[in-house]
Amino acid sequence: MSDQRVTISVVLPVFNEQDVLPGLLNELVEHLSEVSGGYEIICVDDHSTDDTWSIINAQHQTNPHIKGVRFRRNFGHQLAIFAGIRQTRGEFVGVMDADGQDPPAVLMEMFHKCQDDYDVVYAVRTNRKESFFKRCAYALFYRFYKLIIPFPVPLDSGDFSVFRRAVADFIAELEEHRPFIRGLRSWYGGQQIGIEYDRPERRSGDTKYSVVKLMLLGLNGAVSFSKVPLRLISVLGIIVSFLSFIYGLYLLALKLTAGINLLGWTSTTVLIVFFGGLNLFVVGIIGEYIGDIFEEVKRRPAFLVDQSVGINE
Repeated sequence: MSDQRVTISVVLPVFNEQDVLPGLLNELVEHLSEVSGGYEIICVDDHSTDDTWSIINAQHQTNPHIKGVRFRRNFGHQLAIFAGIRQTRGEFVGVMDADGQDPPAVLMEMFHKCQDDYDVVYAVRTNRKESFFKRCAYALFYRFYKLIIPFPVPLDSGDFSVFRRAVADFIAELEEHRPFIRGLRSWYGGQQIGIEYDRPERRSGDTKYSVVKLMLLGLNGAVSFSKVPLRLISVLGIIVSFLSFIYGLYLLALKLTAGINLLGWTSTTVLIVFFGGLNLFVVGIIGEYIGDIFEEVKRRPAFLVDQSVGINE
């Protein structure tokens, strides 16, 4: 990475956004051109299968401030942001999605706010245009996440943010294989503040985050920063053992005092199925932590770059 600094770098993780990207880049350049000290836009193509990479190349030929990195295969949204942050040179670094739901005008508002001695300025979504089910899923996730994380985290705030060079360097120097950017940003601490905005609909195409992917993202965030799920398992084990002991005493008392032998075939079957499912659930949570350890100890690179344009390797 070059030592030559610019005032602001913007990281754009991109995947199959050929219909949206040209207009978004033009709008973004229009806003960033007003910044004194220069700017750069780092587009990280997560191995798109459409013309996204060709568009990035063409945009770079027209405007050298627009740069690009293309992954060798699809590594995911969070690693695309992670790779982009590693390539930034700005005194301030902005992160936004390329689907048009993160308005450039709000990015500039956060940038100006960050200049007022804030380490991080993040965007808070006050109004979503997604389905009712997805809005409920988001709300539930953020409140559960805030409950189990041992440091302050903002509600309803995604990766859309602007932060200082020190925060970017902190993230870039990590060697995590499953980074959770908004969690790392909060973990850093310092002076942080949110700016509310209405999140618009996608300009074109479909969302790349299905409900399943959102659940996996939330699980990754919980496992990365909290041991509460493991502790809940321990507490659950103690409670179940205690209730089983009490129930055993109850059955013994019925037999000794009233001479009643309870057959209980149905209740026994239900309990076996219930605790079988509970065991699988517990093993699954433990497996997530073990899987994280497994990924880290292999020391493979977190991502592989296939091509780049405008980037000094």
